[in-house]
Amino acid sequence: PVGGAVTGRQSSPGGVRRLGDSYYLSADVSQFEPHDVVVMAYNHHVVIHAQKVMDDGSVSDTFTHKSLFPEDMDPLSVSGTLNPDGTLVVSVRRMTTFAGAEPLVVPTYRTEAHL
Repeated sequence: PVGGAVTGRQSSPGGVRRLGDSYYLSADVSQFEPHDVVVMAYNHHVVIHAQKVMDDGSVSDTFTHKSLFPEDMDPLSVSGTLNPDGTLVVSVRRMTTFAGAEPLVVPTYRTEAHL
């Protein structure tokens, strides 16, 4: 995507879009610093969580967005790009299958990345 613009067919509720061989999800996290944002992936879900912690340890603002991705998502390919305008674009590649091949078996997984 150019400049954070994500276009394509919406494949499920929650803003997940398919474009070519990847899925994309965008979220406005402009009110948070990059170190406040965490992207987690587990069992075909991607969760964006941001939390602004004050100097005294109190939490002043939180944001959570959870989206279900299609079953052909590649859990090892989850990546995120934070654009200058504060839009986080999460991209996930699709797993490829060949005609007549056995269905993909994806193990239970969880990954987490701090920006």
